[in-house]
Amino acid sequence: MESNEPAQSEIDRRFFFLLLSRAARSCALIYANLSIPLYLLAIHYDIVTIGIIYVFVALATTAVSLLIGFLGDRIGFRKAMILGEIPALFLTAALTSTTNHDLIIAGIIASGSAGAAGGLRGAFSPGINAFIATNWPDTGERVRRMALITSVASAFSIAGSLMLFAYDFISGTYGTINTFRLLYGISFALILTSFISLFLLKERPVAKKTNRVMNKESGKYVLKVLVSNAINGSGLGLSIVLLPAWFELRYGIDTSQVGLVFLFSYVGTAAGSFFMSRSGLLKMRKRSTTLFTASVTRVIQGALMAVVAFSPFLPLAVAVYAGRSFVAGVGAPNRTTVNVSGISSGDYGVGTSIQGISSRVSQSFSGLSGYMMDISLPLPLLTGGLLQSVSGIVYYKLLKKGNS
Repeated sequence: MESNEPAQSEIDRRFFFLLLSRAARSCALIYANLSIPLYLLAIHYDIVTIGIIYVFVALATTAVSLLIGFLGDRIGFRKAMILGEIPALFLTAALTSTTNHDLIIAGIIASGSAGAAGGLRGAFSPGINAFIATNWPDTGERVRRMALITSVASAFSIAGSLMLFAYDFISGTYGTINTFRLLYGISFALILTSFISLFLLKERPVAKKTNRVMNKESGKYVLKVLVSNAINGSGLGLSIVLLPAWFELRYGIDTSQVGLVFLFSYVGTAAGSFFMSRSGLLKMRKRSTTLFTASVTRVIQGALMAVVAFSPFLPLAVAVYAGRSFVAGVGAPNRTTVNVSGISSGDYGVGTSIQGISSRVSQSFSGLSGYMMDISLPLPLLTGGLLQSVSGIVYYKLLKKGNS
């Protein structure tokens, strides 16, 4: 920790390195998250088994996030984010360095880094919400900073999908498995870039905690977010985590075409985040406006996912999913801001980590998703979409009290 509090101007200047981190992280993790289900299919794991593997991934992710959240309130959120990159380094190193199936599965699970391949996947890591809240107390500025982060992350998610798109062009020379591993090596280098960039950030000093975990008011607020996140996470676990495999199985497309599908999705997310960063909504600093935007976008995301479930043609499914991604890009910065608005500054780390627990544990529904796909391919997307829409309504109902 710095002995003297850095000037706000220095904190603002160093924000560039957080954007660099999110750019590199997004490219790497999007490729990893898109490719892992396809890689497991390529080495002859069935969809039900893959779903079960992701149950353990979700539990490991939860443990990592909670631990780092508790540490963040004590050691600082910059250091928490640095620690949070280590699992991703471990994951990409394991996928690059071995073809042993047992070691690959162990690496995927132990890292806790594999997960849903949404366009905002690389924007968020343990500690980042608390880092933004600590360094930029103003609500409008928080939303603007998160909008910039999600814009950059979603834009570079496009590069991650292009890595998967390049698979067919490379595999003719290097072969199926070696091509996956070559691209995992690039992902490792990108995660290392993100890791180093985080050391260059500046932050306001965090008041050291003693034995108190969280004050009563923060706890009540966190519980409300947690309930909504549990419902939303269940929907994401059913519909998103195995979505690359779903597209391959539903429309009979190959690995590179899956990459192209998600490229359009990430363009949508980037456009939504950019729109939010430039929107007049940022000038309306009432919490009620931010909450409404956060809630209604989640409802729309769920409804559009249900439409994707029954899309008879691939182009229609891609267009609807890209539209859903645009809505996600608009909503994410608002939800991030609302989620910390009722938490005391000394509880940011543990509070945001606990909020994420329900979402991450609920994503273990990916195990059920694999079974649902085996029964009927539209079923997990329909059910997951409905759950996400319900979570948006619950989010608004629970958090609207006390808005101003």
